[in-house]
Amino acid sequence: MAGRGSVLAAFKSATYLEGAGGIACLVPRSAPRGPLNVPVDGFRPGTPELHGRAWRFHGAILAIDGFGMFAVSTRDAWTPPRHPVPSPTTVLAGLALMRSALAARAPRGDLIVHVLGRRPERRAVEAPRPILRNSSLDLHFARTLPALARWLDDAFRGRGGTEPSPIVDLLGAGSGLTPSGDDCIVGLLVALHALGARNVAATVACVVARHAPRRTSRLSAAHLDAACAGEATEPLHAAIAALAAGTSPEPALDALERFGHGSGFDALAGVLLAADAIAHNRGFEPRFRRSPPGGTDGIRTPARRP
Repeated sequence: MAGRGSVLAAFKSATYLEGAGGIACLVPRSAPRGPLNVPVDGFRPGTPELHGRAWRFHGAILAIDGFGMFAVSTRDAWTPPRHPVPSPTTVLAGLALMRSALAARAPRGDLIVHVLGRRPERRAVEAPRPILRNSSLDLHFARTLPALARWLDDAFRGRGGTEPSPIVDLLGAGSGLTPSGDDCIVGLLVALHALGARNVAATVACVVARHAPRRTSRLSAAHLDAACAGEATEPLHAAIAALAAGTSPEPALDALERFGHGSGFDALAGVLLAADAIAHNRGFEPRFRRSPPGGTDGIRTPARRP
């Protein structure tokens, strides 16, 4: 974090700064760690009036016009832990534990209900049985998520060379600080990285890099950028780690319930889609082109602290 810039958005639990180096998120030290998060001493809740205010950072001191000065340590930089890639059999067992734990909860979020339907033993993907709330957004997710599951199956079977249109349809879909569709893509990307499907992750990342700037906010695009490199907030990584190890997901699910207004479980929907595709396709993963026809490689470096 260096230089200067302006406040992109300010909320009770976080203040987002934008500068030449990207986007950073000021959070209290009690907040979960993440690729954009900058824990600061003396954190104070922000207000919408801070939008556009100038900030400057020099000598470990961050100053925001009309708001205050904060101590920032470069030692607080965090990257998620790396774990051994599990076998598809282990992923299947972890997926069963995760689904069982979720069945006993009423998870928040717009998407998780659309992916909790039971998958049949046959290879064909059964459309989930979502709990609809009679909204056009629900209907959009009810169509898009099964289409994404089918594309993932095709990708692992070597039939997914075309651009995954369900990813485009999810970008920017939903309301909130980070739209539900974006959260789902974050979970999908991070899980694909963590579970060893990096070629499929690269294909998805290319589509995100091409379309996100036009379909979602700069703030949400920064989180998507980090996910393209396999990074997200700590609770999501903990949930994926539990799934990959076949251990109880309860502590991670408790943490996700405290994360945002459903963002944690919207991201978990993407994790379940990735894990399901890996487990039921026995880890098949062909070599993909790193960009769709006509595009550049498109895999962006995460938006780091400005």
